[in-house]
Amino acid sequence: MFEELTCTCGGCERELAEESLRLVYRTAGGERRAYECACGAVTVTVAA
Repeated sequence: MFEELTCTCGGCERELAEESLRLVYRTAGGERRAYECACGAVTVTVAA
């Protein structure tokens, strides 16, 4: 019924863990997180 949301790399589809977290930016509009994967790709997530 519901899909489970996960944080995965946009380059290689690996699951991104807290140790991959490089930057957190909070504003009134929400939170942005930047993750750097071992493959070299950077993935940015946005939560309102």
